[in-house]
Amino acid sequence: MKWASILSLSTALVMCGSSAHSVGLKHFDDVGTGKSASAHRPSLSNAGSAGKSTSGQKASDQTRSKGASNASGVNVEREFELVEPSGKQNQLLPFDEAHSGIQNLLSYGNELFTEGYLKEAAEQFKEVLSRDAANVNAKNNLALCEKRLGEIDRSIELLQEAIQTSPLKAELYNNLGTSYLSKGESDEALKCFFQALNLRPNYAEVHYNLGHLYSIRRAYDQAVVEYQSALKEKPDDADYHRDLGDTLNMIKRSEEALIEYREAKRLGDKSLGLKLRVVAVFRDMQQLDEAEKLCNELMKDFPDNPEVMNQLGLTYLRQGKIQPAELIFNRALTIEPNFAQARNHLGIALYQEKHIAEAIAVFRQALNVKPDYAEAFYNLGTALYRKGEVVEAEKALVEAIRFDPQNAYAYNNLGLILMRRGSVDEAIESWRKAITIDPVLAAAFINIGRALHISKRSE
Repeated sequence: MKWASILSLSTALVMCGSSAHSVGLKHFDDVGTGKSASAHRPSLSNAGSAGKSTSGQKASDQTRSKGASNASGVNVEREFELVEPSGKQNQLLPFDEAHSGIQNLLSYGNELFTEGYLKEAAEQFKEVLSRDAANVNAKNNLALCEKRLGEIDRSIELLQEAIQTSPLKAELYNNLGTSYLSKGESDEALKCFFQALNLRPNYAEVHYNLGHLYSIRRAYDQAVVEYQSALKEKPDDADYHRDLGDTLNMIKRSEEALIEYREAKRLGDKSLGLKLRVVAVFRDMQQLDEAEKLCNELMKDFPDNPEVMNQLGLTYLRQGKIQPAELIFNRALTIEPNFAQARNHLGIALYQEKHIAEAIAVFRQALNVKPDYAEAFYNLGTALYRKGEVVEAEKALVEAIRFDPQNAYAYNNLGLILMRRGSVDEAIESWRKAITIDPVLAAAFINIGRALHISKRSE
């Protein structure tokens, strides 16, 4: 039987802007959802006299929101970002002696939140609630602070209380959905997003969040529909175009993805992350010379950026330039030793040079850095099998499947190990799972056919 020897080439894309090195790299296959965005300051209502504390926790550039609040003072969150559903900045409220203190506290709290001072912002919203325990805006905004500070359950509790008071505010259901999504409870998130759309069918941010949720579930066709629905309402949102491009690329619609990336660029996204996405699309379209050309241009602008080196190395691998790939991956790791993706890709280069023992060591190093790295487990299993360490190979493939249940190649290769030890039924079941995930994986069909033939012949 044929062992599927294709190694998983990860097309990791950086998810940060120019501040990446100060806060740590976050790579696309880390399943990160942070979006790089500049802060937007809402208009304030007589808040100028309040002093800003600089001693509290300020959010990093990776987690800082693009802040705004709508005319009602309710902050709204699309996954890890504040948005302004109305498209308008806060209007100055008419002076009301009885409520001016609360208005100022809310406005100042919004400003602090926008600038990343989460603990200080939370104190402003708590002060509002001490004066007006049923204030929906304060509960909503405090919930967003609690979420950013890692108190997801408290965030959910506050939003549920706010919904009891104001059950017709779509923004509250959207924010509750993002909190559930952060907690990993996608079913509950889905219910919240649907409720938000029942109240406001053309709610762009909810369609965007549904796109994100479906992408997490690998329901990419549904994700595309939701991102497109969001763009119908906000056609000039660069983030929407970028994320639609990501999803299109996942389902091999690379030319369409490239169109979306170019539209995001036209709308103002000049980030390195977007340029690296274009590199990856060029590779997927087999336009390897274009990919190399763009990487070399980026190397001039970012000579010490390990992600640019990583993408150049991946391009070299696709071109069959194994030694240059190995050199550039090593250079990236000199700058960022904990760059798991680059280490995994170095292992692939070594494997292709038939340095199997060295490749195994490098894959294990990648897993020391990133213990849930499914691709590295798959590659480790492949290399161990080639070396004849079948028991260890099986363990690695089982781990690859645990962390990525949609890895058809891992199921196919696990089936070969099971067949080798005589577990025919288990092997066939593993290959059937591979085919369910990837209906065009020819190796799995061939292996099932051979197993059935061998089984019938032995009867």
